[in-house]
Amino acid sequence: MDFVETRRRQELRDRAVELAIANRDSEASAVFAEATTATRSIRKMSSRAIALCELATAFHRAHRHDEAQALFAEIPQIAQSLWPASSGENVLSELVAALAQAGQFTEAASVAASLEGERECIKALRSLATAWTQAGNFEEAANVIRSITKRSERVRAFLELALALESGDRPDEASAIFAEATTVARGMESCSVYSLLQVMTTLERVNRPREADTVLTEAQTIAYSLGAPVQRENSLNQLATALTQAGRFSEAIEAARSMRYPSWPEKALCEIVAAQARSGQFCEATALAYSIGVDGYRAEALNHLGTALKLANRDAEASPILADAEKTMQAALKAQAEELAEELD
Repeated sequence: MDFVETRRRQELRDRAVELAIANRDSEASAVFAEATTATRSIRKMSSRAIALCELATAFHRAHRHDEAQALFAEIPQIAQSLWPASSGENVLSELVAALAQAGQFTEAASVAASLEGERECIKALRSLATAWTQAGNFEEAANVIRSITKRSERVRAFLELALALESGDRPDEASAIFAEATTVARGMESCSVYSLLQVMTTLERVNRPREADTVLTEAQTIAYSLGAPVQRENSLNQLATALTQAGRFSEAIEAARSMRYPSWPEKALCEIVAAQARSGQFCEATALAYSIGVDGYRAEALNHLGTALKLANRDAEASPILADAEKTMQAALKAQAEELAEELD
């Protein structure tokens, strides 16, 4: 029922905006009145306040600025009455997004600055930066992003901005933002490799392969330098995947074999076999598949290899490999069943 009511409110808002834009003012007023009644009937105050933010945005889109302003003024009062405080701050973070979308950047920034919870503050600042970006003021967007305290979120926001700059045919500015995102990612201790790989992936999306490769190499260096076991294993696992996707198979194999957690190396090697086979490196994939020590992953790797050979119309080579995959998987399942029986005995 809640979903149905939410959908109805959305449809009413959208219809009212359409009517207003079409200069059918009396009809728009009637639909807006219905949308307002439906919104104010929401029992949970926090949900009502968020819905009022959405309604205010609709009024703004329909160029009914006085009605939008009345709602914008009402929402902070509701937020102050909510308990716990985090509920009120969540409403205010939604208000920041609504104000920013309405072009009221000063007011949005003021509300964002009042937030004390990290999660709500980050959410508000991300919304504000997005609105500045959509408005074409990339410098203001960058300044907002620089104020985000959580570095992983700052990296993500910078990458969104870099994509917008790239799409807007502003490659030099995009390069500067990519460089800033890389610097932030590099300085993160436990998550540096993960964040650098996010930068690399985004660079690949905008067809900057040389820069992406440079960032991947930097992530590789950091991953091997980590001393804490959990950080190192997670980073090597992420690195192996990224190297595999980049086609740097020998380095991916090295990263996989550097892992120490049970089955992690074998799983990564299996993924490398699949990628090698897809790229037509059948000899290398065959040798690697048969080197995997865990039966289950070896069987999976052989199956990937055999399937790729069949797709390449090399059935004579595929058949024995697929037969080995089946045989190896049966052995793995048998061993698993015996182990389980011993535990239950």
